[in-house]
Amino acid sequence: MKNIKTQLFSLLFVSIAFVSCSDSDSSELDTQKPTIAIQSPTDHQEVEPGSNLNIKALLQDETALTSYKVEIHSAGDGHEHRTAALDNSIPFTYENVFQIEGNPKSHQIDYSILIPENAKEDHYHLGVFCIDAAGNQSQQFVEIFIGHEHNH
Repeated sequence: MKNIKTQLFSLLFVSIAFVSCSDSDSSELDTQKPTIAIQSPTDHQEVEPGSNLNIKALLQDETALTSYKVEIHSAGDGHEHRTAALDNSIPFTYENVFQIEGNPKSHQIDYSILIPENAKEDHYHLGVFCIDAAGNQSQQFVEIFIGHEHNH
């Protein structure tokens, strides 16, 4: 009886090993990152405080897209020509995460962000981050200037 149990256990073990190594589990792991093409704004584009910043970008992946994030943060180096007491401006930041419904292979971003009237005139980085269904992430940045860039 003990010998039969040992044989049944061995047969079960071999069957599990066979099933886990079968050709039906041939799905390949997605390791390719999605691509991002920022169309607007262009690198070093100036945007007036109080106006809309138009954002356009094309996201693509070979399998499926799930979400993206748009982020704007200061890229300034601290160089200013104003007295702090007279400056009522505030550093501008923006961050928003969007879900992409239906897991398409391609998605077009096309919307606007209102830049506040009191946004600090400075260099900013605008970043687009994209995640595909396998969790691969990519990012692209452009540098923009809020206000007028003064050349010396």
